[in-house]
Amino acid sequence: MSVTIFKWISLPVLLTGSLFARFAWDYEIVVNLLVFAGALVVVKRAVALREFLWAAAFLCVAVVFSPLVLIIKIFLLLSFTCIAALAGLYVALKPQPVETL
Repeated sequence: MSVTIFKWISLPVLLTGSLFARFAWDYEIVVNLLVFAGALVVVKRAVALREFLWAAAFLCVAVVFSPLVLIIKIFLLLSFTCIAALAGLYVALKPQPVETL
């Protein structure tokens, strides 16, 4: 029960913190690092609970608010998209066992 509540509350809290990051001029990097760290904690928890869709969503939030250069963020998101597409193709095109009569 508490995991479900934590999961549903953490996304709006992280997004609200990210909205106010621009207004904290001197502390913008600190707010971005807090959002980044919070997203990584949720990713770790979601992977441990085998909820990979939530982990992927919070991983994207973590990449967007990471302290990396913009071009590295773009390439990271593109690589995650390619890995997800390849995983989907692997699952879709995996040979199925043939039933014999």
